[in-house]
Amino acid sequence: MKKEFVSYEIALELKELGFDEPCLFAYYGKSDISNFKESDHVLCGDRHNTSFQKDGRVSAPLYQHVFRWFREKYGVHMYPEKFDVNKWWVEWGYWNSPIFETYEEVEESILQKMIEIAKN
Repeated sequence: MKKEFVSYEIALELKELGFDEPCLFAYYGKSDISNFKESDHVLCGDRHNTSFQKDGRVSAPLYQHVFRWFREKYGVHMYPEKFDVNKWWVEWGYWNSPIFETYEEVEESILQKMIEIAKN
């Protein structure tokens, strides 16, 4: 189930971009993804919420949640395509990703590119 969530590093980048959507899980450290109380999840990504800043919690959104957020907030939509039988890539405008061995690797690459676009 853990593979459904963006990595800790991506979660930190999203927090810097202002991602403050409700999430059911949070990172309490680089490798620890944990469930937290129902009352907490609404503000999990809120960078202005001091309780989350103090204990280091960072939202752990699902990939699909983040892809929707980028689509709605920045109008950016990319999706993995099959390159050949066992490989994946992204062709988006003038940008082509490297070729990846797994779908999960190409999803991570897409998010990195979307973060780069959002920062510029």
